[in-house]
Amino acid sequence: MANRHLGEVAADEFGNGCVIRLDMDGLARIEEEYGEFTWAPRLYNGLSMVSAVKIRTVLNLALRNNKGTLFLAGGSLPSWPTDKPLAPLAKKCQDALTLFIYGKSYDEWQAQPVVEEEDADADPKDGAEVL
Repeated sequence: MANRHLGEVAADEFGNGCVIRLDMDGLARIEEEYGEFTWAPRLYNGLSMVSAVKIRTVLNLALRNNKGTLFLAGGSLPSWPTDKPLAPLAKKCQDALTLFIYGKSYDEWQAQPVVEEEDADADPKDGAEVL
C-alpha cells in the first residue's frame, strides 16, 4: 500500500504493491537530464506537457516493487498494460514528483494560490524597527 507521507503513489498496474516514489538522487538525476527549472512549468501546465520520454525517466528512477527496491536495480521495468490509457500513468508520475518536492499531490499543489515573496529590502511592516 502506498504511503503518502513517504511520497509514494500506488502503481498496482505494474504488479501488486508497486509504487512510484522519488528520492533525492532520482530528482537530482532528472534535473541533470532536463534542467532543474523545466519541471515546475511543465507540472503547472498539466498533463499536456508530459511526454512519454519523461514518464519513462520518472519510472526508471522511481518505480519500486513491493519491497521498495527500484525495478532497474534488479533488471528492467515491467510494461504498462496495453489496455490502459497513458494519462493515468502520467498523473501518477506528476503526483510522485509533487509529493516529493512539495508534500502535496499534483491537484492539491496546483490548486493552492500563488503567494508573492516579500522584498527583503522593503520597509518593515507595522512600524517594526530594523536592528
